[in-house]
Amino acid sequence: MAPIAKIVESIKNSLNAIAEEATTFKLEPYQGDLAGVDGWLSPDGTFYACNYYDHLIYADKLVARMGYKKVNRFPYELNGEYTLEKNGWVKISLGRVVVHKDMHLTKRQMDFLFDYYVRNSREEEFMEILEKYENN
Repeated sequence: MAPIAKIVESIKNSLNAIAEEATTFKLEPYQGDLAGVDGWLSPDGTFYACNYYDHLIYADKLVARMGYKKVNRFPYELNGEYTLEKNGWVKISLGRVVVHKDMHLTKRQMDFLFDYYVRNSREEEFMEILEKYENN
């Protein structure tokens, strides 16, 4: 193989590895710093971090891993995010906590959210959630 062909082949392999890494989503519980982190919070308090724009992709993968059957948000639209929400998951997106209207937060979710809000210096918002959900 000519030297230039080896270089081209090496670049292609590197680009393929980068592309594969970019599309690989690690569905492992997050253990890092909670400052400014987005993701999904399970009913048992396990947090799965993801980028803001990857919530839907992560939702689909979490639905598959948990063995949930996708449900419709609108007719004929199976939706991973809605499925997680209907199964008691909380979405944290751009620092905003999204809770399905029919949902009750678990103690473990409340414990996690306390830590999350304290770490992000937003204790007043936690108090609002506490007030809203403590009697549910």
